[in-house]
Amino acid sequence: MDPDADAAIARFFELSEARRYPDGKQLNEGDIRDAHHLRVESRHGVIDIMRGGLPPLDYETASARAVEATWRDQPFRVAALRTLVGFKRLAGRGQDRVDLENLENANGELPIDEIPGLDT
Repeated sequence: MDPDADAAIARFFELSEARRYPDGKQLNEGDIRDAHHLRVESRHGVIDIMRGGLPPLDYETASARAVEATWRDQPFRVAALRTLVGFKRLAGRGQDRVDLENLENANGELPIDEIPGLDT
């Protein structure tokens, strides 16, 4: 809930040619400021932006758990399996349930955190 963060998100959307999913609307800072969740289609694929959140799916926890890697000499961070599982469980869409089954088949028993509003 920070005007600087909203401006950074707007700039990212501009640079990544993002449009609101699924209607293709170009978003402005007002749209960003007023939204709790945005899903956009960009040249990088579909991206979800969410504000705030409670542990364990808040930014600080997700960031602290993120995995660092390098590809083509470029460092990047990706959400840890535990965080990804939490977001997939919270979203609860059909494809998310399929993704969780596939993740479990590939990784064995998945790490499960208690999610406020879902498990409590």
